[in-house]
Formats: sequence, structure tokens, C-alpha cells
Amino acid sequence: MLSVGENIAKKRKKKLLTLEQLGLEVGLTRMQIHRIEKGYNITLTTLLKVAIVLGVKPESLLKTNFHFKHEDLESLVNESKANVK
Repeated sequence: MLSVGENIAKKRKKKLLTLEQLGLEVGLTRMQIHRIEKGYNITLTTLLKVAIVLGVKPESLLKTNFHFKHEDLESLVNESKANVK
């Protein structure tokens, strides 16, 4: 989530928007935008609104340099399944 927040912050600053201005356009407070940019959870709806306001494709906000190994993803899924039982 940190990468998503960093991407939002970079694009917000590129458009010369303050946290408050972006928040007003999206329907959130300055503090909520700040938390999103610091890596806290963001809903898909909010991500789409932010992308629209920033004039970018949503997938550009999701880009990250983090790479997963297939085995690691399988382990994560199996752990989740085990915790549900």
C-alpha cells in the first residue's frame, strides 16, 4: 500500500494540488488523503475517484517495484485458507 500512496503523492504534487484540494475533489478530508499517501488502506472506489481527479489511469497508481515469487503467493493463499478453518 505504501507504493500506491507514494504514487498518489507524486501525481498530486505534479498537478500542484494540496492534500486539502485533492481531498475536496475526492470527498475526503486532508487527513484521510495524508493517511492514504502514507500507505493506509484505500478502497477501490476512492482509488478510482483519485485517478479521475489526477487525470491518470487507476493502474498507474497501483504500479510497484515489489516482485512476488509464485511460491510466495501460494504460501500466502494457503495460510489464509488455514486461518479461515
